[in-house]
Amino acid sequence: MKLKTFQQEAVDQNDFCMIDVRDYQSSYRNPFPIMTKNIPLSYLSRTTKEEEICDRDIVVIAESKYVAAMAARILKRKTDRFIYYVTVS
Repeated sequence: MKLKTFQQEAVDQNDFCMIDVRDYQSSYRNPFPIMTKNIPLSYLSRTTKEEEICDRDIVVIAESKYVAAMAARILKRKTDRFIYYVTVS
């Protein structure tokens, strides 16, 4: 699966669902400048089983491309939307 990088310059929050898959401490200490929904990677599969994630294209915020790919694999099981990623260190 190929992930697309997300260009932050032209962002309309109504077009995307922003999901931060970093752990709670990392996302609190280094918040993303745009409003996101924080679902750590370890909780993502359980959360996708219990509720609908999003009806728009998804942007995954992660520590690395590898973690973003794991999150995208979980999300692809539940949605047919495009999945982009942003890495935050």
